[in-house]
Amino acid sequence: MATYTPPQPMWKRNLAGILDFFLAFFACVYGVSKIFAYQSDAPATFGKPIASFNFGDATYELGGWPVLLAFALIIAYFVVLGQTGGTVFQRLFGMKRVPFWQPTLHE
Repeated sequence: MATYTPPQPMWKRNLAGILDFFLAFFACVYGVSKIFAYQSDAPATFGKPIASFNFGDATYELGGWPVLLAFALIIAYFVVLGQTGGTVFQRLFGMKRVPFWQPTLHE
């Protein structure tokens, strides 16, 4: 007889996705800004940066290709961890991941 693995509750899937996005966003943007951002003491003469961070007395501005790198790292977070057993909050919530090539009915 086949056993059916019920899907996770909707609230759990949504909450894990939202928390994973915030974790990936802040970790990736913070890491990229610490590596590639430049410290600005004077106002910009042209254009505006995409992201600006204040750490104490210093202002770090992030724009251009480092922002694209940060978003590529966010996408890589979901792709890599999604294929290796689940993202951080999916694992914390005890959600069972079923790969797309396996059916939900087991015999």
